[in-house]
Amino acid sequence: MSFDTSRFSFHPWHDYFGVVMQQGRVQLDSDWNEWVAELGRRLQAGTMDTVGRAVVPRTTPEGFHILAAGGALSIGLGRMYVDGLLAENHGKPALAWNANLAELSGTAPTPFLDQPYLPFNETNQPVPANIFNRPALSGGPHLVYLDVWQRELTHLQAPDLIEKAVGVDTTGRLQRSGR
Repeated sequence: MSFDTSRFSFHPWHDYFGVVMQQGRVQLDSDWNEWVAELGRRLQAGTMDTVGRAVVPRTTPEGFHILAAGGALSIGLGRMYVDGLLAENHGKPALAWNANLAELSGTAPTPFLDQPYLPFNETNQPVPANIFNRPALSGGPHLVYLDVWQRELTHLQAPDLIEKAVGVDTTGRLQRSGR
């Protein structure tokens, strides 16, 4: 773990439902982290129990739909759940207001080679394990799959996490990602 934490006390077999702060008590990072882990597990297990292991919701039927046209692949905007984890393709501009979520959303599919969290080695040289050579999309057939994961994110990957008032990143973030 890249975070500076005192301990992780979450264990699913305890069946804890929440963490309650008490008046006048010291607040510890481990209490907050346990609550986040409890909630995250509840959301993931509840999603798998409700919708299954892999599903595209009716609200975003084109979520992660792969379209091959003109020697290029594009990825449909929307959501998909894989093993209870939410993967979301926010799409590309033009932006439109999504009244259901009260936010701006893209209206166009994402070109395969423009997807976030997908590092390419532009020069086709030997690469580290987390970077791969840009695929050639000529010919076919092609196999495309969705990889979903959760990762730690600090100010080193996202400098805007540094709190301007104190000049440091005061927390760690967990980010769900898919490619």
